[in-house]
Amino acid sequence: LHGPIGCGAGMHGLALQSAKGKAQRGLAPEKPVWLSTNLKETDVIGGGEQKLRNTILYADRTFTPDIIFVVSTCAPNIIGDDVEEVVREARLSASADVVSLHCPGFKSRVVASAYDAFYHGLLRHVSFEPNEDKSGERLLYGREMYEQRRRFENARTVNLWNATSIGAADEEELTRLLGALGLRVRVCAEYSSRDKLRRVSEAALNISMCNVHDDYILKYLKEKYGTSYVIAGMPIGPQATRQWLLAIARHFEQEEQASRLADAEEAAVKPAAEPFLKTLRGKRVLIGGGVVRVGVEARLLAELGMEVLGVRLYHYDDGAAPVLEETVRALPDAHFSVSNQAFELVNQIKRLKPDLVVTHNGTHGQAARAGAASVQLFSADGAFFGYSGYFALVRRLTQSLKNTSYQKRLSQHARLPYRESWYERDAFSYVF
Repeated sequence: LHGPIGCGAGMHGLALQSAKGKAQRGLAPEKPVWLSTNLKETDVIGGGEQKLRNTILYADRTFTPDIIFVVSTCAPNIIGDDVEEVVREARLSASADVVSLHCPGFKSRVVASAYDAFYHGLLRHVSFEPNEDKSGERLLYGREMYEQRRRFENARTVNLWNATSIGAADEEELTRLLGALGLRVRVCAEYSSRDKLRRVSEAALNISMCNVHDDYILKYLKEKYGTSYVIAGMPIGPQATRQWLLAIARHFEQEEQASRLADAEEAAVKPAAEPFLKTLRGKRVLIGGGVVRVGVEARLLAELGMEVLGVRLYHYDDGAAPVLEETVRALPDAHFSVSNQAFELVNQIKRLKPDLVVTHNGTHGQAARAGAASVQLFSADGAFFGYSGYFALVRRLTQSLKNTSYQKRLSQHARLPYRESWYERDAFSYVF
């Protein structure tokens, strides 16, 4: 991290999450190593390039990693440090691939641009092409047979692109479904080694699990390697999962097989979920979080018979527009807003009086103090995608609605930091 020491404060929590994510995927659960150049006042005046140069070489010599990511924060971008030149020089002497990630928060209006910044650095500085075969297979099979074998395998291989918010259970479920279509699934780029990333170009199709995360890298891979891609929203609930599977199967001319697979999965999961739906029907719900996830999940809640009062999008961009447009058509009576502000959330809870709030992690304390039962929009520790994710979600929603005593008792004793007059105003009066 190139910047003042405080810029890395959030990394301690992410280190624990990363270690847990590795363990869930059968990898060695080591925490990632974060180093800071610790820029101080004198560095801001005189420049921090030498500190960055020394830190990169120290990291390479001490930890011998495959990849060193250099995250350039606000301060070096303000003072004009030539981070790219330092990285270029370091790459000549370091054994690791050195990747520059430019993340000056003051330049971005959309938080989701961080995904693009990461992928941009990755595609510029890490090879997506495999090294020459070192396993001996080329010698064992002969060059021609080896190449034929590789082409055959690649024709049935797909890259499934994940992000931190997508857990191991979701990856396992989607890998299971795609495997039923005879596809070999490679999950990337989170928790991927350098050797795994070098196989990215050897695939017949790149598959997105979220429009917001992946459009930048998938378009690049299409231009660079001619690899087709599918961006079809998030597979949350039976209907969205069916659409997602059919979009992928269309590339391999297996739509009929995918449709039969969806039929069989739905025949198994819908009867299992039906007992929970009795509790959900007619309940009023407010949902907020990432635009693609809330769009798909809001439509699912409506399909379950719940009344969607409002949809709160954490951001809006062109990539999410198709999902949002479809959601608006499906929920013409719901209130849509772009908001990630806690004071607006509490106002809506007080005014709309939902039976349940489905919201992003980190906001449940606000909902509970306002007296509302809540369910996390997603969790990297649980299943949300596909058919197993659908069953887990309806069960989670039902459990939250059946036991609301904690929220009711908490709201009677905890005070929120807002005047009563705030609840009488429109939640978005400060915007208007």
